[in-house]
Amino acid sequence: MHENQQPTRSNSTGLVKRLLSRRIPPRVVRGFFLALVIAIGLAAGAGWVALRALSRDLPSPARLQTIRPPSKTLIFAANGDTLHEFYTQNRVIVPLEQIPEGLIRAVIDTEDRRFYQHYGVDLGGILRAVFVNVKQGRTAQGASTLTQQLARSLFLTPDKSWARKIREVLLALQIERTYTKDEILEMYLNTIYFGHGGAYGVESGARTFFGRGVAELKPEEYTMLAGILANPGYYSPIHHLDRAYQRRAVVLRSMVHEGDLTAAEADSIGHIEIRITPEAERQRIAPYFMETVRQYLEKNYGVEQLYEEGLRVYTTLDPRLQRIAEANFEAHLLKREEQGNYEMTRARYDSLYADSEEKPRTTYLQGALLAMDARTGEIRAMIGGRDFDASHWNRATQAKRQPGSIFKPFLYTAAIERGWTPADILLDSPVEVDTGSDELWRPVNFDETFRGSVTVRFALANSINIPAVRLILKIGTEPVLEVAHRMGITSKLPDVYSIALGAGEASLIELVTAYSTFADRGIRTRPIFIERITNNRGEILEESHPYQEEVLDERINYLMVDMMRTALKEGTGRSAKAYGWDRDSAGKTGTTDRNTDAWFIGYTPDMVCGVWVGFDDKISMGRRKTGAVMALPIWARTMTEYWADAPESHFVRPEGIVQRLVCAQSGQLATAACPQVHEEIFVEGMAPTRRCELHQPGADTVHDRTNDFEALDRQSQHSDEFGGGGLH
Repeated sequence: MHENQQPTRSNSTGLVKRLLSRRIPPRVVRGFFLALVIAIGLAAGAGWVALRALSRDLPSPARLQTIRPPSKTLIFAANGDTLHEFYTQNRVIVPLEQIPEGLIRAVIDTEDRRFYQHYGVDLGGILRAVFVNVKQGRTAQGASTLTQQLARSLFLTPDKSWARKIREVLLALQIERTYTKDEILEMYLNTIYFGHGGAYGVESGARTFFGRGVAELKPEEYTMLAGILANPGYYSPIHHLDRAYQRRAVVLRSMVHEGDLTAAEADSIGHIEIRITPEAERQRIAPYFMETVRQYLEKNYGVEQLYEEGLRVYTTLDPRLQRIAEANFEAHLLKREEQGNYEMTRARYDSLYADSEEKPRTTYLQGALLAMDARTGEIRAMIGGRDFDASHWNRATQAKRQPGSIFKPFLYTAAIERGWTPADILLDSPVEVDTGSDELWRPVNFDETFRGSVTVRFALANSINIPAVRLILKIGTEPVLEVAHRMGITSKLPDVYSIALGAGEASLIELVTAYSTFADRGIRTRPIFIERITNNRGEILEESHPYQEEVLDERINYLMVDMMRTALKEGTGRSAKAYGWDRDSAGKTGTTDRNTDAWFIGYTPDMVCGVWVGFDDKISMGRRKTGAVMALPIWARTMTEYWADAPESHFVRPEGIVQRLVCAQSGQLATAACPQVHEEIFVEGMAPTRRCELHQPGADTVHDRTNDFEALDRQSQHSDEFGGGGLH
């Protein structure tokens, strides 16, 4: 054979046979198996290291035992309405038994039909998905179980790497070891993401798309809800209703396949059109009140508990009163802006800074309103300004302004406690006050006129300055300050004679609190804006109880109420009737120097409500922009509309109040010769005992008039035995 000659096929076959027939040395076999064992060991070790690395940051078993997805805090009104929600994820936790069985079956049949058979990972589902995806040449079917989806949504990122998938499987196995199937299902249904509006969980999903809670959904709605899970953005019924219908059809076929619906039932459901009625974005109500609640919760419970642990906060707010107040508040201020020719208005401000991310400080006309239950202190309505987005500054609770004449009732209360009566006479004439400075203080009346002798009742009802100054010169500043603080003013007030006219500063909430003492028989309360707070399991974390302290003698308080009735009926507040208000009530206007602050606080036995109007900068609102013009109309319209259909309540005259006929000019018991006579009330033992010394009956007095007068006087005194309503 030549050297380059190739062996024939028969030669080659013989060579192989000879090689195979040879006996392999044992050491070669041992070496082969040793190498195989080492390779398997290295592979196992590498796999173990890889698994250790992948599971390094997974949650511990202890953490898995306390899985609680973030839940939003709900703020409720006094009537149970949901006012606001605080959350990082829009989720309301609902127990499994409150979720319709049909929705549960729809989710399982579509997403994980072997949920109750597998142990967190469905190997059959994985093989089936691989086959389908290879056959179609794309990722047409997923293989994640509900448990895997729960693990991913709670602890993992949505990336599609093999490392994440392995971690997902490990977590799913651990979750299955820790929880029952029903517990896993409940967590899943409260965790899944529905996309639109940041809704998590079936309850938020139901409200987002259908405007109702999940327990209220119909089959045509909850089968559509189940279909959205596959791709919330793609199947959103708000943006792609046609796709949502197509996906619902898939869900219905799956339910028929699994025996949870008959073909006829599925066909009937599939033909029902759905009117998507997402829960309308709530008109933001009481934003300043909500911010007060938020600040309290954050301070006392912390950010995490506020936004993630599902607190239930039951507040005192009355949504109906709040809406009425907001409408009247803004309508009145818009009208005043139109009539005032102000350089800056809210409309102009909004136009100038509509697109500004950071708006400058508001310079248009502002205001505040606070309504409170007179007996409990529960805040029923709060307006802290005209636009919360433009200014978070709460003018009802944070701003301190000069109270002006709204402060005068504290002066007159101090005087009544020291023996003065509504019939006593004060002189309305020029006065000079030595304040210890280089210049004398010469106070003036608002209308720059003088009336001579006036009664205490008339001076308060008509808010005359000079008589108030003369009164504080007689009783001193100390008792006035003491009464104001006793009744609820917490701000430090200046110890000066001008406190009689409202020097110093106080907030609206302080003044409303103090006036609630008048409304509730001399009993002071404290403002309450939260009734109770619970966790999402209903356990009470905090509960408020009304604080009540008697700070005024009930009889003295009644005299003050009755004089402020006169202020509202006949004095500076008489225009309330023009706005429809004609109930048993009392109140007081207030206006500061240069018309920088306008006030009105009025009350019934049930409610006290205060209004302030002015600019944030202490500048004038213009001539004659008084409390009666700028603030009282808001109060009157709001109270009239709110109480329109409610029975009227009345201030009850306590025992120890007597009634007498007095002379309007002397304050003494009237005689037949007195030209101006009226009935007045007194604390028993404080009524005048001397007949009028200014008007003594002469010999020419008509006998019949004397007899008539004496009969009227006896009738007045006889009325002490009965509970009259007071003077009007």
